[in-house]
Amino acid sequence: MRLNLRQVEAFRAVFQTNSMTAAADLMGVTQPAVSRLIRDMEAEINIRLFERTRGGLLATAEAISLYREVQRSFHGLDRIARAASELGRNRSGLLNVAASGGPAFYCLPEVIKQFSDRLPGVRLSLTVLQSSDILDSVARQQYDFGIADVPSEAPGVDIEALPPLDFVCAIPVGHALASKRKIRPEDLRGEPMLMVSHASHQHQRIVQALSTLEQPLDIVFEASNSGPLGALVVEGMGIAILDPITASAHESKSVVIRPFEPAIRYDLRVIYPAKQPRSDGAKAFVELVADKLRQI
Repeated sequence: MRLNLRQVEAFRAVFQTNSMTAAADLMGVTQPAVSRLIRDMEAEINIRLFERTRGGLLATAEAISLYREVQRSFHGLDRIARAASELGRNRSGLLNVAASGGPAFYCLPEVIKQFSDRLPGVRLSLTVLQSSDILDSVARQQYDFGIADVPSEAPGVDIEALPPLDFVCAIPVGHALASKRKIRPEDLRGEPMLMVSHASHQHQRIVQALSTLEQPLDIVFEASNSGPLGALVVEGMGIAILDPITASAHESKSVVIRPFEPAIRYDLRVIYPAKQPRSDGAKAFVELVADKLRQI
């Protein structure tokens, strides 16, 4: 027995419309062509599929059973078509990404180059925002995903962890603390500190880690993201507790990086719109970010 797809399409169209003429319009062919396809199919399977009545064509019991199988097959074809379409979107189009300052300036440029080499048909758009703004914007589906140091849960988004890192202490070369192997809160008593702003998720955790000091911090400068802080450590303006991405970018002859104890976790995470599918392009980008973080 050899059926062809066109015969099955004709059978499906006639079953759904109860009319050879309507089926022909649906398929974009002539009515005699549909009649011939049905006739050939009936001859091939040796089953009568439709009976003519005053109200139109009536499907036989055998046709009803066959239609169920045909529908299952067409649903499978629809899934294949959707999958193919998704693959096409993944290899072309636009991927909108939001990221906080540290990752955006000192981690993602290399990742973007690697991603563009891997998927040259995908155009990337990167917007630098505060972590709280990234949560809100991704929840409103203004971006495909965001990358920021955020809590593990937030309304309207799905959040996934990236490889864990810890904050470090960036110290000007020549400073007395530069000779220490590790920096503890008491070491920073009275030292000029460079800090991210109060609105930052990072600020709260750093201040909490330094809460054992018996006197207020000597904060000489605040910035909305960590980038300027690293540059000011280079200039010798003060000491900064930085995310390791920013710190590694500024480590030089002018700056030494030391671990801080007790450890302050740098919770860099990926933020997706809640319950939305993730394209292969997004997955590939995040995989490259994770690989980059493992190298720090």
